[in-house]
Amino acid sequence: MSSDSSADARAGDGPLIEFRGVTRTFTNRKSSPVSAVDDVSFTVNTGEVFGVIGFSGAGKSTLIRLINGLERPTSGSVTVLGQQLTTLSESRLRHVRKRIGMVFQQFNLFSSRNVAANVGYPLRVAGWTKDQRQDRVEELLEFVGLADKAKSYPEQLSGGQKQRVGIARALAAKPDILLADESTSALDPSTTGEVLRLLRRANEELGITIVAITHEMEVIRSIADRVAVMDDGRIVEEGLVYDVFSSVRQSEKTGFVGSALKDRPTAEDLRRIRSTSSGRLVTLSLKNSATVSAALGRAGEYGVRFEIVHGGMNTTKNASFGLLTVALDGEAAAVEKYLEELRQAGPVQEVSQ
Repeated sequence: MSSDSSADARAGDGPLIEFRGVTRTFTNRKSSPVSAVDDVSFTVNTGEVFGVIGFSGAGKSTLIRLINGLERPTSGSVTVLGQQLTTLSESRLRHVRKRIGMVFQQFNLFSSRNVAANVGYPLRVAGWTKDQRQDRVEELLEFVGLADKAKSYPEQLSGGQKQRVGIARALAAKPDILLADESTSALDPSTTGEVLRLLRRANEELGITIVAITHEMEVIRSIADRVAVMDDGRIVEEGLVYDVFSSVRQSEKTGFVGSALKDRPTAEDLRRIRSTSSGRLVTLSLKNSATVSAALGRAGEYGVRFEIVHGGMNTTKNASFGLLTVALDGEAAAVEKYLEELRQAGPVQEVSQ
């Protein structure tokens, strides 16, 4: 139904989005130049959900503006839908942006337009006929579960309903890419779940490639296939969501992940644990939970006693994972020998004293 030709809307067999050595530096008279995005390289493949996560100020918002061409890189190249944005004129950039939908944190709905008019607005701008707009709006409101709200105004809607209108509007012109910029951070937990399920449906049923920018771990765990962790303008960790989140490593690189997951003891937890337990503390990965459980069951064979002092499970789109922190008591040599068996069951990390 779109009025735009789709002949050049796809990026062919290559990645849909590609950053190569991208840096975006801002300067002003009062401070030294600051690189909001610093030498970033990554790709987003057709049909996947790619998450970008990090603390506030990590560079996520600048990254998303580089994807839709609202910011231009200071150096490096950004390629979207087969077009290198850094070389495009403003008119050609507008053509590329028509293939990109945007979901905002604060909804950005027109208060003076009803739901149907909000969803149909981008189609009107794109030159769709009245009948085409009406058919598409009805289709989308049905998809987001708001068919009965077509004549309602934003002030009459809940936050979750407003965001569903925002998603319908973003999908109106049948984009290839959907950018979700902190799309659930203004919502309560139950409503967040509804919006995430809707984004997952858009990806799975409509084939929309999604880039989700967020500081909320739940968003990435629920819908993303791959994730990039940003810190101070750089991507410090990237990979499959399960691999990045389930790593037992604790380092500066994974500081955000470690702080957001609840399966690792905090400094306060450790103080409490050490006040009641004198055992040697180690953290075990539960990627192979049955194997770890069996190994723990054999502790007595080594003359070692164990106590579970902390733990937690997390879920991703496709799998679950977790960590278990245990205190091991016994003769030092026996504990060391037993640790060799635990390492055979999976990654083991000593908890620093």
